[in-house]
Amino acid sequence: MACCSTDRQVPTRLIPAATGSARLAVPASESGVMKDEPDRRGGIRTRLLVALAAVAAATAIAFAADAVLSPDVSEGTNLSDLTFDLFDGGTGTISDYEGTPLVVNFFASWCPPCVREMPEFQDVFESLEGRVAFLGLSQDSSTQAALDLVERTGVTYDVGWDLDLEVYEATESIAMPTTAFVSPDGELLDTFAGVLDAEALAELVENVLLVAARP
Repeated sequence: MACCSTDRQVPTRLIPAATGSARLAVPASESGVMKDEPDRRGGIRTRLLVALAAVAAATAIAFAADAVLSPDVSEGTNLSDLTFDLFDGGTGTISDYEGTPLVVNFFASWCPPCVREMPEFQDVFESLEGRVAFLGLSQDSSTQAALDLVERTGVTYDVGWDLDLEVYEATESIAMPTTAFVSPDGELLDTFAGVLDAEALAELVENVLLVAARP
């Protein structure tokens, strides 16, 4: 996974494949302040470093060629059973949003483009007035960093913790930030690698999510 170093919007290929107060997430075994989990967290950090190094190299090559490799996402990928941890110690699943189109945004405090687009996502979330659910999935290794970022950007849509990369890897994402668009029945419809402003995000929501949700 690589944090984008450009403001360029880089779409991936189209793949046929709630609202209210923010919910913030941490490993399910924790409640309140996060405590160290050496075995689990150490392994996860190693995976993150390997992923960052590999994808950073691939992304650099792609940008140099004025193109970005599209992820080879399996058609019809269903994300319903995928889980993420909550700050209160509980576990959320993508199926919690069944019946509602869902925008999933992968972000981290160490990724400036991610931080920059979050207020734009909040604006679109508010404008849709519950017609579409939003879920932010943090890749931060620090609970406080995630909390501070959510407060600083004014995000009120649901925010989860995807430190084990379960949801991120299921979408076969290749960069940060990445946004996934999920149908009301949990099917992955499309992904977008790169920064989205409010106008571009609203257009994708309309043309990908809301069109698919119509009878």
